[in-house]
Amino acid sequence: MIDRIRVYLEHAFANSPKTRRMEDLREELFSNLVEKYNDRVRQGMSEEDAYNAVIRSIGDIDELIDSARGPSPLEPVPAHESRIRALCTAIAVALYIMSPFLVILFPGTWGIGGMFLFIAAATGLLIYNGMTKPHYSRADDTIVEEFKEWHVKNGRQRDALNAFKGAYWSIVVAIYLLVSFIFRIWSFSWILFIMAGAVENIIKGIFALRR
Repeated sequence: MIDRIRVYLEHAFANSPKTRRMEDLREELFSNLVEKYNDRVRQGMSEEDAYNAVIRSIGDIDELIDSARGPSPLEPVPAHESRIRALCTAIAVALYIMSPFLVILFPGTWGIGGMFLFIAAATGLLIYNGMTKPHYSRADDTIVEEFKEWHVKNGRQRDALNAFKGAYWSIVVAIYLLVSFIFRIWSFSWILFIMAGAVENIIKGIFALRR
């Protein structure tokens, strides 16, 4: 029956674009269907009934392919909202870059406090951007709707990750310049970039495991 599910999907995706994105979508859908099939068999359904049940649960697979081929199935975001989000992101990145220099301008407690205040404000802006993005509401309980919802969530996570990556490397550059100027260690302060790259990969690994 597992092979029948594979053959069904290959037939359903026969006319879809031959891209890596479609291949990933088909494999993800296949894994999802196999898991649902095995669950139904464990619950006592016959193999034939379990197969028919998971196939019926897919819904309109052509709609799924179209949604993966085109833009996000959400309604277009109004232009003024897009400008506000872009402005918030720009301000957040600027605050991240400026935060280490407060320690130079205002040595002592005030400088350190200001730095963390800027970082907190920048993080808050990025979180606000993520929280105010529109969510996708399922029209039914088919797998197509599940995948469309996942597609939107994945896009939001990707946007948030890109925003944090931009802010992260801005902070790394600022710290590099700050440390190099203060301690005059230009000859080996570049090691900071290697360490920052390792930290970024660790964070990516943690997120991948969570997903």
